[in-house]
Amino acid sequence: MNKHIKYMMLALAVAPALTSCLDEFTPTNGVTQDQVNNADKSGLSSAVSAYMTYVYGTYTYDIGMAACGIYRDAMTCDFPIYDPAYDYYSYVGLTTTLGSTYPSQYFFWERYYALIQKANLVIAAINDDNEEDYVYAADALAYRASTYLDMARWYEYQNTGISALDQEAEAAGVIGLTVPIVTEKTTEAEARNNPRAPFYKMYRFILDDLNRAETYMKGQTALASKSEADLGVIYGLKARLWLYLGTRFDLHPQDLATAISHENDSDIPYTQFGVSDAKECFMNAATYARLAINQGYSPVTETQWFDPTTGFNSVNAAWMWAIIITTDNELATSYTWQSFVSYMCPEATYGVASSDYNAYRMIDVNLFKEIPDADWRKTTWIAPGDVADENAFNTKYARGTSMGFNEWKNYNAYCGMKFHPNGGDRNASTTGNAVSIPLMRVEEMYFIEAEATGRAYGDAAGRQLLETFMNTYRYKDGSYKSTGAGLNGFIDDVFTQKRIEFWGEGLILWDYRRLERQILRGYTGTNWPTLYRYNSLPNAVAPWTTMCLPELERDYNSAILLNPDPSHGPYYSLWEE
Repeated sequence: MNKHIKYMMLALAVAPALTSCLDEFTPTNGVTQDQVNNADKSGLSSAVSAYMTYVYGTYTYDIGMAACGIYRDAMTCDFPIYDPAYDYYSYVGLTTTLGSTYPSQYFFWERYYALIQKANLVIAAINDDNEEDYVYAADALAYRASTYLDMARWYEYQNTGISALDQEAEAAGVIGLTVPIVTEKTTEAEARNNPRAPFYKMYRFILDDLNRAETYMKGQTALASKSEADLGVIYGLKARLWLYLGTRFDLHPQDLATAISHENDSDIPYTQFGVSDAKECFMNAATYARLAINQGYSPVTETQWFDPTTGFNSVNAAWMWAIIITTDNELATSYTWQSFVSYMCPEATYGVASSDYNAYRMIDVNLFKEIPDADWRKTTWIAPGDVADENAFNTKYARGTSMGFNEWKNYNAYCGMKFHPNGGDRNASTTGNAVSIPLMRVEEMYFIEAEATGRAYGDAAGRQLLETFMNTYRYKDGSYKSTGAGLNGFIDDVFTQKRIEFWGEGLILWDYRRLERQILRGYTGTNWPTLYRYNSLPNAVAPWTTMCLPELERDYNSAILLNPDPSHGPYYSLWEE
């Protein structure tokens, strides 16, 4: 690749976000579409994944796209912080500043649309007559589909059970709306009057992208890096999509009726859902989850999970897709405490999760109580009876940390030590921060297959899959039983195991919102900081988990409708013991 194209790739990697999108609608910052069309496609594809680790440098919580995952986990009740003095994601803990005028809303909106822009540029440059382009097209389409899937699920207003807030959303006309769709074909004029897509249009658009990606990828040799999507990732994204749709249509049959009524709309030129009930969605989810599993991945082993050198910082056979931070990446060379490792790895001496600052993440007390001793994942977190116990450290925890007992004893109950600095380097951020972060693991596919099978074919069939997975890969003695009563109890069992398995990986919020599960931080014996103890209502979505579109976007896009401000204000109050 010549020097000119290298420069162009850099410009592509850092170009500003678009939907309008808070900016002029131009293809790139100083790069023309013709230049993109003639560029080396491998460089273009790399620019999409490279944006996952790009840092704007304005916000303390900005650590690349990994910031979105921490932010999502912080919205739940599974991820308390010990000392909130250095909690850089406190906005959703305190639920105070979540409205359309606050910086965090600009940050996430801008990050997502910038990633979409990168994918759009690659998609526009693909030549359908050149088979060598196909793998790059598939990767870009997968990134775009995944990004829109995240945004659609995060920005669409969902019922909170709080009548004043829900009525405000109804009056604002935002019910059923996701986000604006911007593609490689969107013009500036269209972008400046681009309404939020209704859910049935958005999810058909996402399905269309995934179908195209699958077509492009079949028969192709996948790109070498796990930061690029392969066929298994495309199947995995389809499994996520169909599980979401099935659950939505099951809980809200009126949404299914609405979707079916719009199947033949002339202004929606995307793949039809082609389903008549929720069961068919679940059947599709189970099918695609199994197709993903069959691509040759294998679940993380106990040894891999607890390895203090490579555990949850390095790609392995279970990881399907990942953010990869290299040692020459800015997140390693230029940032120290502002990093994924600083926020997530208590072992890093330079991080705020260290015992010097105590901003380490814990597992929720109630969730920890759901983990029996037979589950080897339990010692990921410090049991309350084991705090500062040297024998417990030597027999249970030493294998999972590069700290000695005299340091480990400074951490309190429920502290999580799942993630580790690169190579176990606790002291040099230039090495330790160069970690890989999972975006999709094959374990998720096993859980999707189990839940979707139970919903489509009866809970007994789903239980068998769940129990087989747990007893094969997670329990020492084969004692796991799915004991929840009926189908709903089985779904609860799957949800519990996903909460344990994916703690800290930024995935579980989607299940809280999909299943409309209560977020409970305030209760007797809680380990949540006092000012974070907000509880949502049962059988509804926690209001602070719905993102707001930034107000400034409306200045550039006249068709934008804003979500209500979910900040606690008059809507809900702290739990008091």
